[in-house]
Order: sequence, then structure tokens, then C-alpha cells
Amino acid sequence: MKKPLWRNRKLAAGTVAMLLTSVVVSGCGSNETTVPAKESSKAQPTATAEARGKITVSVYERNNIPPEEGNWEKNRWVEWINKNGPADVKYVTVPRWESLPKFNALFATSSAPDLILEYDTGYRNQWYSQKLLMPLDDVIAKYSTTYKELMTQFPQLKKLGTKDDGKIYEIGKVNPLTSGHRIYIREDWLQKLNLQKPTTTEEFLNVAKAFATQDPDGNGKADTFGLNLSGNANSIITHMFGYGEVAWRFEGDKFIHEWDRLKAAVDFQKQLFDAGVADKDYLADKNGEKAKQDFLAGKLGMYLAQDIAVNDYDAFVKNSPNGKLSVLQLPKSPFGQFSPVISSPIQMVGAINASAKDPQAVMKYIDFMIKPENAKTLQNGLEGVNWNKDAAGCPNPIDAEKNKKEISYTGDLNMMASTLLYGKCSFSAQKPQNTETLKTLRDLALQSEAAYVTKERPIPTLKPEYLPVLPQDLSLIVKNVDQQIKDLWAKSIVSGKAYTADQALKDAKETWEKAGGAKVDEFYAKWYATNKANAFLLEDLYKFGEDAVKLYSNK
Repeated sequence: MKKPLWRNRKLAAGTVAMLLTSVVVSGCGSNETTVPAKESSKAQPTATAEARGKITVSVYERNNIPPEEGNWEKNRWVEWINKNGPADVKYVTVPRWESLPKFNALFATSSAPDLILEYDTGYRNQWYSQKLLMPLDDVIAKYSTTYKELMTQFPQLKKLGTKDDGKIYEIGKVNPLTSGHRIYIREDWLQKLNLQKPTTTEEFLNVAKAFATQDPDGNGKADTFGLNLSGNANSIITHMFGYGEVAWRFEGDKFIHEWDRLKAAVDFQKQLFDAGVADKDYLADKNGEKAKQDFLAGKLGMYLAQDIAVNDYDAFVKNSPNGKLSVLQLPKSPFGQFSPVISSPIQMVGAINASAKDPQAVMKYIDFMIKPENAKTLQNGLEGVNWNKDAAGCPNPIDAEKNKKEISYTGDLNMMASTLLYGKCSFSAQKPQNTETLKTLRDLALQSEAAYVTKERPIPTLKPEYLPVLPQDLSLIVKNVDQQIKDLWAKSIVSGKAYTADQALKDAKETWEKAGGAKVDEFYAKWYATNKANAFLLEDLYKFGEDAVKLYSNK
């Protein structure tokens, strides 16, 4: 393996260790109830003379706030941020699974929020190409303290936040390398039907058929599914066949547009659909909510999803008292064995609207939200109220039921948090275990990391945030045909013999080529040939994860 790549993929390992270790020393506070803004005003009296800004910030709407807690206009954490933070904040809700049309509509009406938080790199790149985002070099230099320091300690934040005009446009974070998607399988159903965990795609299909047809819940009704095909399932299955988050992959020294692996993944989904192992109306389940409800009701043999929330696991147990879950490695396909989506250890998540009237206030809000003591408060609640320190010094819930109501919905407020700065408390091994639910969820998290966070079964392609920004004309090509091509593949899955995967492949290629897609392929191929020595590649992603464990897991 090549040497680890950080600033230019060439920093010495000792320098990396120094940078990583320095963050723990300087970044991890121990008092989660501290009010940084007020303490700062005591140390620097002149700060109180500054006008308090008013800003708008996007937040994903997942409909997961308990009614008694309020909404995104008013709840205990919105009030906490506005009381303790440096600016008055109004949150603008954006549907999690339909964020692009909502953001585009907001931009079109000049009502997009000042701070835009969005996980999808492609969306952010579109807005950059349309000149809707603000360059941040001067904003960070003039107004930031915390993020400026973080960017110095982790130079890749600057590198990945910089677009092709040489200016910084995005705010990022650093995290341990963790699994993003998982396959949960009903161990109790395997035992009842005398089945083994599937290790190949063929076995996977057969187990799904058995779960759908052999009455594994024992109620005498044909009311179970082998798995879900909505939600995260398409991504997980395409990864199974070596097709990742982007349509381009390495083949020797070349960076090519992948078609055959995607076609094979679609053909496999077609087999699953035709076998009747999934909900026939899965295409109508746009956000995976129906699949989630099937899982909670105990009707899914395999649940292809993200991590399970405490409330959801409790609902599953209530409906399936004898249900036992485990995590399944992605079965081996004809193309090899891979892993589903894993987190980016360095991930860009935010940008400032070019029309923001008070970028200073936005930057101060960013600094406030990413300070470890504040981020940990939003994640765990207040010390002495929601948690106390355990033997390892990590937050241990005082009342899990109380916390389910009071802090279960704060994840999207914490999108910019660099959890690696929490030290060992950021790793799954230190997750709390003071209830049976928390013990089980910790165990599932550890299983998923063992199954998926390994270079022995790598993700198949670069993550999208590590690709260069397409020029506007090429970005428009991708934007214009992306949904068309997805619709062709989806049509193939549900159309039986009337529209095969081979036909979908032919039509998808023609759509791509007619739109000028060859220019996009050429752009990426040239970029890789020129920059592969300096790009942040898969080996660097796994090296960062390994180093993070070594340097942080005992801090």
C-alpha cells in the first residue's frame, strides 16, 4: 500500500499522529453544560457590544419530534441554541428524502436558508455551479476560530471544501469510520426454518424466498416479506454487485463508467421482485417508511436500512418479543465481496447561501455548533439531567425513556459535529449499555463495523465527495439524465419479461450518450490520470479509519 495521503497524500505518519492527537488535547471539553458564548463574553467584555445576528438554517424534516416536544419552530433544543448560541436562529425544514426539489424551490423564490446543510455532494455541487453558494475563505479567516483551527489540524477539510476556482465553499467534519447501511437478518427465523446465513447472492435469494413463503412468524398467514426493496435497499444491493455511490470505478490504471455491474444488480433485484419476496408496491414507498413499518411489525426477514433508533427497536421487540436480529455481511456476488455505504471520515456537509446577509453570524453559529462541548450536549443532553459519566468517562443515560423523548431527534441539528473530537466516546465500543435495548443496539453496531468497515471487503468505488466538481455544462448533463436513467432501471425491475435488464441497459446507455455523457466520462478519466497521485482514494479512507482508532479509541 502507498503511504497515507493527507494534505497531498504525502504527509509523514508522524505528522498525521501529531495532528490527530493535538485535536484531542485542544478540542475535547469535559463540561457539557458549559455555555461557551457567555463564558466568552466574560473573558472579552467587548464581545457583548456586538449586535446579535439573525440567521436561517436548514434542518431535515423526518417527522421524528415527539408531539410534546414541539416542532422545528420551537422545542427545548432550538431554545437552548438560541439562548446559549451567538445568533438568533430560525430553522427551515427540508424533507430528508426530497431535499433537492425543496432546496431548489427555496432558491428559486430567494428564500433559501443562510446556512445550507445537505449530505448529498451532487446537490451541493449543482448549487456551486449555479453560483448559489458563497466563497468562505474570507469568512473563515475573519470570523472563525473553532472551524479555522479544525481546518488547520485536518488539512483535508480545506482540500475537500475547495472547488475548482480555488476557493473554499463547504464546511466539513471528521468522524470515525463507521457503517452507514446494514442488512439486519432475523436469526430467529433462520433457526425456525433451519437455514444458515446466506453467503452468496444465490443463497440470499433462496433465504428471502423462504422468509416470504414458509410462514416464519408462525401465524398461519402469508403476510411476511423476505426483505424490503425500498429505502436504502437499492444502494445496498448495488454495492453487493460492486457498484458504489458513484457510477465510475477503477479498472487497473483507468477510471471508467461502470454499466455491467449495475445491470447485474438490477437483474438481481428483478429476480427478487419476480419471486414475490418484497412488497410489490415498493416504488410508491419513496422514503422507505412503509418498509420501516413492515420491519417494526415483524414482517421482514431481512431489513436493508441504516442504524435502528431506540424507539424503533423497542417497537420491534413489542411486536416480536422473540425476535433476534444480527448483521449480515454482504453476500458474495460474481464480482466479489464488498461492503455497503460507510461513513466518510472527512465529510463535507454545509455551505453558506451566496445571498446570506450576515455571514459573520452564520460563521459564529457554525463555530458554536461544532465545539465538542456543545455538540456532545446536543447528542446526549445535559450532564446531571440526561446523563452522568460512566467508568470510562463517557455519557451514560440516567433515564433512557426520558432521553428517548427529549433528545432522540437532535441528530440533524448536529450535522456539523466532528465526533472524532470526543475521543474514545465517539466509538461504538463505548456506547451505553444500561438497558437491554442499548446493549442490543451497541452489539449490532459492533457487528456492522466488523462486517463492513474493512478493506478486506471494501466499498467498491470512491465516495462522491472525493470526486472533483464537474464544470457547469457537464453537471447539467448529469442533472438532466440522472432521474431518467434511474426510472429506466426501476421500470425494468417491476416489468417482468416485458422490459428486461438488458433492454434497460441499452436504453440507459443511449440516454447517457445522447445527452453528451461521454464528455463527463472523459472529464473524470482525465482527472484521475492527472490527479491519482494526490487524490484521496479508498486506501486513504481506510488508512484514516485505522489511524483514528489507534490514536483516539483510548483518549
